[in-house]
Amino acid sequence: MHINAHLYKEFMMNRVENILLELFEKHPQLTTKEIIEHTSLARRTVQKYLSSLLQKNQIEAFGEGRGRYYQRIYSNKEILHHLAVLKNDILIGKLSYGHGQYSFTYDKSYKGSELLGLNRDSQNLSSDLYPIFENLLPEYERRNRFLKRVKDSADILSQLYNIQGDFKFIPYHQLYKHRSSAEKRPIWLTVKHKILKEHSYPNLLDFNIVISDEILEEHSNKEHSSLSGYQHKIDINIDFEKRVITEANTKATYLMKPLNRTMIDYFAKDKNHQKRYFPLLALNEHLFMSFAKNELGLNTPWSAIVSAKGGDFHYIVKRYDRYENYSYGQYDMAQLLNIPSDKKYNTDTLTVIEEFSKKVKNTDARIDMLKFQVYASLIAHSDFHAKNISILDIGKENFILAPLYDVISLGVYSGNVDDLGLPLSKKIRKFGKYKLEDYLLIAKSLDIGNIKAKQVIKQVIETFLDNFPLYIQKTKEFEEKYNIKIQSSRMGKKKFSDSLASMYERKLIQLKKQGVLQELSIIEKYGGVLKREKINKKL
Repeated sequence: MHINAHLYKEFMMNRVENILLELFEKHPQLTTKEIIEHTSLARRTVQKYLSSLLQKNQIEAFGEGRGRYYQRIYSNKEILHHLAVLKNDILIGKLSYGHGQYSFTYDKSYKGSELLGLNRDSQNLSSDLYPIFENLLPEYERRNRFLKRVKDSADILSQLYNIQGDFKFIPYHQLYKHRSSAEKRPIWLTVKHKILKEHSYPNLLDFNIVISDEILEEHSNKEHSSLSGYQHKIDINIDFEKRVITEANTKATYLMKPLNRTMIDYFAKDKNHQKRYFPLLALNEHLFMSFAKNELGLNTPWSAIVSAKGGDFHYIVKRYDRYENYSYGQYDMAQLLNIPSDKKYNTDTLTVIEEFSKKVKNTDARIDMLKFQVYASLIAHSDFHAKNISILDIGKENFILAPLYDVISLGVYSGNVDDLGLPLSKKIRKFGKYKLEDYLLIAKSLDIGNIKAKQVIKQVIETFLDNFPLYIQKTKEFEEKYNIKIQSSRMGKKKFSDSLASMYERKLIQLKKQGVLQELSIIEKYGGVLKREKINKKL
């Protein structure tokens, strides 16, 4: 009888302890009061079993008095991992993962805004890594290189030493080592010009690259950048006095996109990637970034090109979310839309604009977005997807359109590509070739009135048509000075400047065909209507 009573007591203890341990899986941080509410156990019973679990080192306690709370300690066998999630060096919560499941819990001391897609008042459980975090990871082969060394995508987060924006992911047991510098960070607008810097086109650096060919040509079995995206990247430092470029092992304010003549076509919208060489791709991005900065006045970081072995160039751009040792918060539109990175083409422009407008209230920033949309369609920026547009936190969650990046014209290489990577809307399946009414639809979604919108659209189009020939001429002079020749490929041997001129002429004709110049009353300025239209009018 004595044995049975003992066994019964042990059974009850195990049963109650298991109930509490299972409760901690659903609610990682619990006070005594919350445990009573969830289980209906008596306070004395709860305190008894909490003491037992503390002695067995199965839970740990934090705080004193009414603020005291408990959380579970997982053994190696249980293999749950925990990352402290910080933003601007402020602890937001804990990301836990293992057994094919992810959970996120806000820290009780955090009083700021909720993270996108993560509710403070409900249980956050998912079988997939939350999009707000997943979109921070490198994509495709770059991600696979990380996954060869770790078991879970979430493991990569703590290895991204130079992640975009101001997120940090620290193994929870190492959190005590962290020292916050959040209060010292200067307001972004006060250091904007130091961050973005000025440059002319073309900005060719005659610098020595002290980085191995193995890394430059993507033959290394390691990843060399913490930034998201598909294209090969290297975090770098630049010594402007010594004229030397080196790889950055930790903090970096510059990024290099090395030349790769055999890269997979990362502009493809599906999984059927094809090998294709895009000649002078670095010069392409540098040119269109420079035009946006110097002619349209859009926030655009300093960029440059540097010569690669055997001809062509590497592309270099400055980080706009870094100043000295400080980081600034940003979200790309895939994060705002709460979609994973591989669905970045599975949305539309008006959906993106609608989500952008929820976060960005600044009128100038909304006008910048309209300018960017018009400019992207003019240059046939057909890689324009949800991850190529971001918003930047300039202080106290006051957002603007983030400085531009990944601005490339595929229209330079092919006359039949889509102007944009996204359709205008779910109903209007236009990938560019916009009429004025389409631009105005975007403006309406940005809450910009028709009169102001037409002024902005006209300004961008006139600036492009008036000033882009100068950039074609600059490119031609650059080709002649450095004897630049496009190597044989499926693109042929046409000079890059000639390809730019062809793209410009096609766009001028398209604007006339779509009636945009006519409706903006600037058709005569650019040679009048097309001959075909004149003939039709006579008939």
